[in-house]
Amino acid sequence: MKKVISILLLLNILVISAQEEGDPLYTRAGFKAGLNYANVTGDLEDTDARVRMHLGAVIEFPVTQRFYIQAEVLYSAQGYTIDEAGVENEISLNYLALPIIGKYYVTPRFSLETGLRLANLASVSGSAEDTPDDIFDSFNAFDFGWIAGAGYKAESGLFFQLHYNFGLSDINNIDGSDITINNSIAQLSVGYLFKTKNNRRQNDGQ
Repeated sequence: MKKVISILLLLNILVISAQEEGDPLYTRAGFKAGLNYANVTGDLEDTDARVRMHLGAVIEFPVTQRFYIQAEVLYSAQGYTIDEAGVENEISLNYLALPIIGKYYVTPRFSLETGLRLANLASVSGSAEDTPDDIFDSFNAFDFGWIAGAGYKAESGLFFQLHYNFGLSDINNIDGSDITINNSIAQLSVGYLFKTKNNRRQNDGQ
C-alpha cells in the first residue's frame, strides 16, 4: 500500500511540475471495450487460446505534451482450453483488472504504451461435467502482469489500442503442484474519451 501511495504522489508531482509549453492539457475520462485472445503459458501443456472480451472505464491525464498516464478499471474475461483425457474443458477466468499505462505520443495521434496490470480473480468455471466445484481455489486470487503495445487517438476522442499482457505471477494454487501457470492475453480495444468542460470551451472559442 505504501508503494502504491508513493507512486500516486510521484505522478501528482510530475503532473504539476513537468508541464511543457504548448496547448493546454486536460484530463479526459471515458470507456473502452474489446476482445481478449487469452491463453496461459508456463508448464501447463495442451492448452489452446480462447476469444473472450473486456470492458470498463478509463481516465487519461497528461504529464507532458507527449507523455500521458492512462488508468483503467476493467472486467476482463480470460481463460484457456485444455484437453483432459480426450475431453475438451474450457476454463473461464474472470478478473477485475487495474491497468496503469504510460503512453508516449510519437505523433499527436499515435502512441507507444507500456505499464503494469494488477488483477483480482472474480470467478472461475469449466465446461466439462467433471469440473470440480472448488475449482476457484485452484487459482491464485491475485495476478500481476506487464503490458506493452500501441494506440491511436483521434481528435474526437475515439481511440484504438493493441496490447499484449505478459503474466508475471504464477496463478496456480493447487496444493502439492509445482506447475507454473501465467496468464497471456492479446487485447484489441476501442474506446472513447469525453472532452472536459474546459476542453469544449477551448474548441468552441477557436
